[in-house]
Amino acid sequence: MSTPEAPWRAVLDADGCTYTVHERTAAHSVAERQALPFPWSQAIKTLAFTTPDTPLLLVALRAQDRVDFARLAAALGTSRSRLHTADVDLLTAEGLVPGGVPPVSHRSGVPCLIDTAVAEPDRPVYCGAGAADRTLQIDSAVLARLPRAQVALLSR
Repeated sequence: MSTPEAPWRAVLDADGCTYTVHERTAAHSVAERQALPFPWSQAIKTLAFTTPDTPLLLVALRAQDRVDFARLAAALGTSRSRLHTADVDLLTAEGLVPGGVPPVSHRSGVPCLIDTAVAEPDRPVYCGAGAADRTLQIDSAVLARLPRAQVALLSR
């Protein structure tokens, strides 16, 4: 099976960083993801949000963590009431699928906020790669330095 080109790869290629996209059995539930051959302690989830001022923003957290909406709103300089989860239609329009959202976008206006727990260790992390049957392996330090990345305490 060949992996179709994903537009977000251009950002990583322009950075010159090393990354790997692993093809695997599709995983949708937490239990299925925990059974994948990647260390769960290094798994990253990317959540997608929107505000009236930002049509799409990505938030990368460790898989076991939960987003703290007050911290996220503060990092964005907005109120909690203006922060909304991106719906499936928006994700589809961006070529993304729930459960497979990568922590980087090819669109210039899409910021990615990265929780400090993701950015601290300098080690490989495993995250969405655009589809339920792919995993992106990349160094945590690379995520933190990518264009439009902002590191902040976002988890509770």
